[in-house]
Amino acid sequence: MSKNNKIPKEFKFVKSIQDISEFVLKKNGLRVVYKYIHGTSVVTSNLTYLVGSKDELPGETGLAHMFEHMLFKPTRHDLKLKQEPASMKFEREVGIILNANTWKDRTTYYFSYEKSYFARAIKIEAERMKDLVLTDKEFKPERTNVLSEFDMYNGDPQFALSCAMVATAFHSHSYGHETIGFREDIEAYTVEKLDQFYKKHYQPGKAVFSIVGDISIEEVLKTISREFGDIENDHLVPRERIQEPKQEGLRRIEINRPGVSNVIAIGFKHAGFPNKEWYATSVLIDLLAGGDDSVLHKKLVDTGLVTSVTGMIEPANEMSLGIIYITMPKKANLEIIEKLARDLIAKTDTKEIKKHLSTVVSRYLAEEKFGRESSMNIVSQLTEYISAGSWESYYETEGILKAIQPNDLLALLNQTFAENNLTIGHYKCF
Repeated sequence: MSKNNKIPKEFKFVKSIQDISEFVLKKNGLRVVYKYIHGTSVVTSNLTYLVGSKDELPGETGLAHMFEHMLFKPTRHDLKLKQEPASMKFEREVGIILNANTWKDRTTYYFSYEKSYFARAIKIEAERMKDLVLTDKEFKPERTNVLSEFDMYNGDPQFALSCAMVATAFHSHSYGHETIGFREDIEAYTVEKLDQFYKKHYQPGKAVFSIVGDISIEEVLKTISREFGDIENDHLVPRERIQEPKQEGLRRIEINRPGVSNVIAIGFKHAGFPNKEWYATSVLIDLLAGGDDSVLHKKLVDTGLVTSVTGMIEPANEMSLGIIYITMPKKANLEIIEKLARDLIAKTDTKEIKKHLSTVVSRYLAEEKFGRESSMNIVSQLTEYISAGSWESYYETEGILKAIQPNDLLALLNQTFAENNLTIGHYKCF
């Protein structure tokens, strides 16, 4: 950040790394992460609340996601003017891009627009933080929508299996349920529960603004100070960190449903994002199950034994569960395919890793570069670093990926797929 920038007295400068700077609003702790992009006339503003499914109590799973839906309902300001929700009006009148999403560690809301609309976007976010009106009239139809969303997802064998897998893999940590929650909990939501959640979590001291685009830092901070400076925190409660008990053996779960395809899920616990080991694990799973050239695809799909192999890990900031999914015809024997897949993983050696490593890393680097070419893509990436408490790591990714060595991945493979780190799921059709 240039020394010539004039920072409003209401803000404290925290730090700069390359072209990204952080500031904090002194009065209430609202953080601002800023990156300037010259000459586009476009700005993306993204408000991340450090609350997600990890922060939900037993019996209230999915509440963070449910509340995300409610933040697009009317505020007191909207009701006073007898208008539709301001965010929806903004989209209809201007044609902006807007959306929101919830994850384990955060909930995030973004607008992308021509820079002359910056003040309007910030005002809407301030009104939503402090003045949302929660009523059964708005809530009950939206709960029905979320239940329909759950049913749609739950009809997918992989989703159903992932819900059962995380509940089996985690005995104490709240990563043990999917972000959308359990259906029974969704049915039991009330306006009172939502209001308690709103007052507890939607406060400036638990929020981070990412502002990326063609706008000066002076205008950014002046506008945010004007709209958010009078919003106070109400008894901020630090996040509790739950220590998951040590796993001491392989865990299994099975689902039996009518259908046409069987699925095997090989689940493994992995380091949190953006730990260097997280990147290495991501590369390892891509190498094993990430596409047509991957180890398991060539040995299982190309030979006609199964229909598909996919793998995934999540950018959660604590130890999480990654999963390799293997889908096969109903007539296939799950026990035989599971043993074959696990044997293939165990036999993967340094020679095999060397053959794939450069291709996988090159693909990751290309994806990273593409993700840094527009304000909206940059904000999307930054959100994960912010929710992990480490936006400073944003510029370390390339170096971490290039430093990964075959021997590192082989050691990680043996650690990751040890029996006391695994949860195996079978989805059996009848």
